[in-house]
Amino acid sequence: MKPLRLTDNRVPVYYAGGRQISEFRGNRPVDGPEDWVGSLSALPAAIRPPHAPPDTGVSRTPAGSLRDLVAADPTGWLGPVVADAFAGQSGLLVKLLDAGERLPVHCHPTREFARTHLGSLFGKTEGWIVLRARPGARVWLGLRDPVTAGDWRAWTAAQNADAMLAAMNDLPVRPGQVLYVPAGLPHAIGPGVLIAELQEPTSFSVLAEHTAFGVGPEAATLGLGWDLALSCFDLAGYAGRLTELTPDPTVLSRTSGGDLVSLFAPRADTFFRAWQVTCTETVTLPEASFAVLVVTAGAGRVAWDGGVLPIVRGDTVVAPYAAGPLRFDGAVTALVCLPPQP
Repeated sequence: MKPLRLTDNRVPVYYAGGRQISEFRGNRPVDGPEDWVGSLSALPAAIRPPHAPPDTGVSRTPAGSLRDLVAADPTGWLGPVVADAFAGQSGLLVKLLDAGERLPVHCHPTREFARTHLGSLFGKTEGWIVLRARPGARVWLGLRDPVTAGDWRAWTAAQNADAMLAAMNDLPVRPGQVLYVPAGLPHAIGPGVLIAELQEPTSFSVLAEHTAFGVGPEAATLGLGWDLALSCFDLAGYAGRLTELTPDPTVLSRTSGGDLVSLFAPRADTFFRAWQVTCTETVTLPEASFAVLVVTAGAGRVAWDGGVLPIVRGDTVVAPYAAGPLRFDGAVTALVCLPPQP
């Protein structure tokens, strides 16, 4: 088994964007603000356009559908621990997301909520790594001060996005910045931001702001109705807790050949992990794992026991557990996106 290069995998969603993904990849312009990378997940039927095939969202490789490859050998692809813990799923979805307009104020359910009310092993905790940010680009993460459930419901009923945004932490962003978005946190991404997003492998979103984006109440509430759906929101204040959402990277190794850095704090490990490889000569990863690679700068090679694959900025690659610990050679920087630790 060997790492496989992935194609651009745009998924239709309700907001605008996509040009920065094409520029990053070095491709001709393609519509669509989300490129699902290393994805075993399909876009749910409830939000899939009528013309789109049922497996929309599943990544394609030169050897065929990634979902089919993993289903044929879950242990080889995922490793025994992840394959057993998540019933043959990776537990991970990686996206390239280009916000061509401000995204709506929304949140995602926790695992506990999803298991109880949505019949899913997974909720949707996210982590963002900013790849590009135009001057003045910003995101909104969490509330500054606590808001009552009554006020939040009233703003939602009135579709008062101005009140929601005014109550939130308004943060400028820059390339290289890392942001942690736990399930339940109200958030929005401003225009001009390109991120690599790691998340649990679902499409569950509760849209407090929805009519301006042409989304009806049924889809905005995941079919649960407003009373239950709005209970997903974490209405606590984060003004004094922003360090929880803006983790500092941790150096795992530093040699003459390059650096290996862990981008998220340990609290994210049960949802996903992300390492950044900054290679000047050679960097070897410390363990074998299913991994989704996003090459963010330079050019080089990724090697495994039995082969080598050239890589350049904009490439995306999926690697199986059975390939063993990967080695990076050359002058190249890459994100290594890893499944959760059960």
